[in-house]
Amino acid sequence: MRDFNELGWYEGAETVLAILDRLTVMRRIKKEEPVKFLAGVCGAIMRGSIREAADLSFAMTGALLSGRYRRVTGDLFKDFILSEIFLTPHPFALMSAANRLDEAVYNSMKDDLDLLYALKELSGETLGRFIQERYRELKQKYHPSRDLAARRAEAAWGGGTVRQEEETKPVTELPAFLPSGDPNWHYGEEEMRDSFISDEALEEMYHRFIEAEPDWSSLTEDLWNFFAAYGSGDFLRVRHFSWENDALFPLSDIRPRDERPLPEGPFRTLLDHAISFMRGETMEPMLLSGADGAGKTAMLFALADELPEMRFVYAAGIKCAADLTPLFSAVKDQPLKFLVALDEPELKGLPLRLIPANVLLAVARKANMGGFSKIIAM
Repeated sequence: MRDFNELGWYEGAETVLAILDRLTVMRRIKKEEPVKFLAGVCGAIMRGSIREAADLSFAMTGALLSGRYRRVTGDLFKDFILSEIFLTPHPFALMSAANRLDEAVYNSMKDDLDLLYALKELSGETLGRFIQERYRELKQKYHPSRDLAARRAEAAWGGGTVRQEEETKPVTELPAFLPSGDPNWHYGEEEMRDSFISDEALEEMYHRFIEAEPDWSSLTEDLWNFFAAYGSGDFLRVRHFSWENDALFPLSDIRPRDERPLPEGPFRTLLDHAISFMRGETMEPMLLSGADGAGKTAMLFALADELPEMRFVYAAGIKCAADLTPLFSAVKDQPLKFLVALDEPELKGLPLRLIPANVLLAVARKANMGGFSKIIAM
C-alpha cells in the first residue's frame, strides 16, 4: 500500500475509506469518534464540502485529545490506533486471552494489522494537504462570483438567455479562504507517560509495533502470546475492580482510610491460603466472619495489596447465586488469577459449581454461612 505522502487528495481520501471498510476483527474502531470524524473528512473532501472537511479535521483532533487513548508514541493518531489494538477487548484479544484459537479470526487479524499499519502513517499535515488540494482544484473549476444574477445580466447584454438547467443547477459554495495551519497530532517524544499494571510487557509490545517494518502482520503471534499471558481490556490497566450493576469498574485506591493494624493471626492464615491458591494447591473458598467493624473488608483489601500477581474484585450487595454468574463470566476466560471478595452477600448457600478455576472466593459476613470449610474468625 502506497505512502499517504505520495497520494493526492482523491487517492488519499479513497484509501482511508477503503481501509476502514475492509477492517473485520477491528471493525469496532469505526465507532470511535476519531474515526467517525476521519471518515467524515474524507467523505466531505470527495463531495467538495471544503468547510465541512476542514471543521471535521479539527473535530477529529479534539476527539484524539479528549479520548482515553494512552500517550505513548508522541503522535495522537498512532496512540489511538495502538490503544485500539492493545487496550480494547476486541474479538482477537478475547480469543487469545481465553486460549481458544479460531483460525478465521486469527487470519483476519493479520489482515487488519496490515491495514492499521498503513492507516497509522496518516498525519494531520497530510490530511490538511488533501483538503487544501481539493479546495484549490474547486476554486479553479468554479467561480462563485459568477452567480445566477451575473450570468443573466451577461446573457441579456449579449442578447442571449440562461438555459433552464443552468438556472436550477446548484453552484458549489466555497469558503473565501481556509484558515492557515493543519491539524497537529504531534506532542513529544516516544515514552510511556502513565502507569499500567502490565507495563513491563506492554512496553516491549509498544516498542515492537513502533519499530516494525514493513507491516504488522508478522507480529500477530506476538500479539496472541501477549493477550494469552496478560489478559485483555482493563485487566491490562489496573489490578483492582468493583462489581456494580453487572459491570467491572476500576478502583484507583483500596487502602483503608483507617490505618488500624490488622489481626496478625487471621491475616497470616488468609495470606497463606491465597498463596496456596496461586500455586494451584487449593481452590477452597474462604469465609471471614466477625462483627461489624472487626476489619473483615479491610483485611481483604490488604490481602489484595499484598499479592500484586492477582486481580481483585470487590462486590457488595450480592443477593443470590444468580448475581454471581455475570461476574464470573467476566473473569473466567482471562489468563489471570482473581480474588473475588463478597461483602455481606445474602447467599443461602455457596454455589461451588459456579466458581471458575481462576477465582479464589472470599466472603466477609457477620454470620456464618453453610458450604465453607475454610473459616477465619475475626
